[in-house]
Amino acid sequence: MSKAPFQQAALGALAAARRAGGPVLACHRFTLPPADNLTLIEMAEGESFRFYWERPKDEFSLAAGGKAMVFSAEGPQRFQRLAREVTHALENSPAGEALLPEAPGPYALGGFSFFPNNPQAGWEGFPPALMVIPEWMVVRQGGQAWGVVCLPARPGANADDLARGLEELAEKTQRLQARAASGVPVFSPEIPPPVFRREGDLEGHRHWLDMMQQGLEAIRKKEVDKVVLARAVELAGSGALSPFGLLRRLRPAYPNCFHFLVDPGQGLVFLGASPERLVRVRPTGGGSVARLGALAGTAPRGEEPNADELLGLRLLSSQKELWEHQLVVNAVKAAVSPYRGDLDAPERPGLLRLNNVQHLYTPFTLKTAQPLPVLELLGRLHPTPAVGGHPTQRALELIGLLERFQRGWYAGPVGWMTAQGAAEFAVALRSGTIGPGRARLFTGAGIVSGSDPETEYFETQLKLQPLLDAMPLG
Repeated sequence: MSKAPFQQAALGALAAARRAGGPVLACHRFTLPPADNLTLIEMAEGESFRFYWERPKDEFSLAAGGKAMVFSAEGPQRFQRLAREVTHALENSPAGEALLPEAPGPYALGGFSFFPNNPQAGWEGFPPALMVIPEWMVVRQGGQAWGVVCLPARPGANADDLARGLEELAEKTQRLQARAASGVPVFSPEIPPPVFRREGDLEGHRHWLDMMQQGLEAIRKKEVDKVVLARAVELAGSGALSPFGLLRRLRPAYPNCFHFLVDPGQGLVFLGASPERLVRVRPTGGGSVARLGALAGTAPRGEEPNADELLGLRLLSSQKELWEHQLVVNAVKAAVSPYRGDLDAPERPGLLRLNNVQHLYTPFTLKTAQPLPVLELLGRLHPTPAVGGHPTQRALELIGLLERFQRGWYAGPVGWMTAQGAAEFAVALRSGTIGPGRARLFTGAGIVSGSDPETEYFETQLKLQPLLDAMPLG
């Protein structure tokens, strides 16, 4: 591997750091033979940070490790604060110039908690807002793959040391990619597979009914129109549960979902396969094209085509479900209203069908003449009535009062962004945390006037089933 590109990247970044009066990113980009990014990130053990993202239908995935720059914040202004800091870091780095949206950027990767303040026990390593520019990353689009390595370049740093650091990271990334491409098993087949059991339900059936009654009473008193209540199911077992094995089992069954994993390196991993995109942004001609979605209203799938079609038609004609869905549609429209542009959406929702459930779904396309401030937009969108309720503030107060567990990053935004204005964030649903010998899985349902407690409990069971099916339950 020639040392000249690394030296050039180091010198260019140090010149930019002197101009900026502070650290910028020194980055090197290179092509790689394609390999499975889920296998790659599984092999990257011992990293201070790991991140995985894939939507199988799009044939797009990324895997990343290490921390070149870290940004965190808490409080109601966490989105705005990170918007300033992350955008400044990306835009002042030479690596942020003239790259395709799908090519390595560098990217900033991470997510946000549901509530604005620090989660408590059970969410170690997951602050209310966390975006990381990784030291190394592999992006795969179809049959092509790229690598990018980054290190902070501070004014006055030694160019040779910086170049050598970039070269070592590139070699490490190539070794990981080669191992992933070879299909070498990660775990010995001689190690007995872990067996987990369902230990408890933090919002069990009886407490769920109590929560529902209190939520319905708040609706009857017109304190809220809707509140979304959640459950957390605890599992415990012996042996090391592989989050990568869990995702590997989910991937073929849910190709339309956004599969993600965030590992801050403190023993707890957050993962999921979410059906709900919050926003996707692509730069175009000096402006942006954003795709958003309203996802609310749920029905089960039928066991045979006629029954399935009937369930879908009932969902499309249910006044309760349509009204609940319209709350989310209105919230998305209000969130994007400050950004001048053309907003296109169908007049009525369609159906988003997954293996076990189907949802009412309205897609939006927003075209603007100016670049969209991605993290600022996230702050305006989150939390939508699909995961919080309406009116927002009172619904959040009820959730905090009624639920007995910390939501943490559950139902918050998770995803990535680049200096060029490309980004994609999903709502972290169908998700859970995995730690040594333990797992916690999350699910929820929206409560409105006319909601039936038992029906809503059944809906949470349906939403929980994909993760339970992927667990090695004994």
